[in-house]
Amino acid sequence: MGEEKLTYVIPGDILAYSEEYLPGRNTLEENSRIVSVTSGEVRKNEKELIASVDNGIKKIRPKNEDIVYGKIIKNDSRQVSVQIVGIEINGKLENYMADGYIRNMQDYKKDDRRAQTVHIGDLIRGKVIRVGQNLEITLSGNRLGVLKSRCSRCREVLVLKNGVLFCENCNRSEMRKIAPDYGAPEFGEMKR
Repeated sequence: MGEEKLTYVIPGDILAYSEEYLPGRNTLEENSRIVSVTSGEVRKNEKELIASVDNGIKKIRPKNEDIVYGKIIKNDSRQVSVQIVGIEINGKLENYMADGYIRNMQDYKKDDRRAQTVHIGDLIRGKVIRVGQNLEITLSGNRLGVLKSRCSRCREVLVLKNGVLFCENCNRSEMRKIAPDYGAPEFGEMKR
């Protein structure tokens, strides 16, 4: 109740002086001045005399069964590394950055060629199965799999034709563990 929302600041802006307020969240004290270290709304708590900056980023703690979105960044013999960029919360896509991995790729193989499951650069929808330092995710499930992919030869976007991903530039097909809505929503333009 003793908090007042003031103005928008960018990093380096002076919020107050250390004689008036204590530095709060997303601020630091520099030469007796309270300075913003991020962009956002200034908040001054008059009761506790704390100046802080609200950058609008929500703290999200993923849990098992959460749906996440990401990009394949490494694919080796032991596991696939995923850069997670979003998480579904109450049916809405929220920005979220984390590292994740898919360990048991043999679950998705249609034959012995592991490279057919996912490729570096593929955009995927997965489900969290273990929370730790990195999130372990799976692509097993009805809605899960690759959402957008590029040709491994020419890097053109692959289109879905008769259940197979096809490169119209190279006139060749590639296999992936595809999501049922492959190519439908543009990645990053999903419900926000």
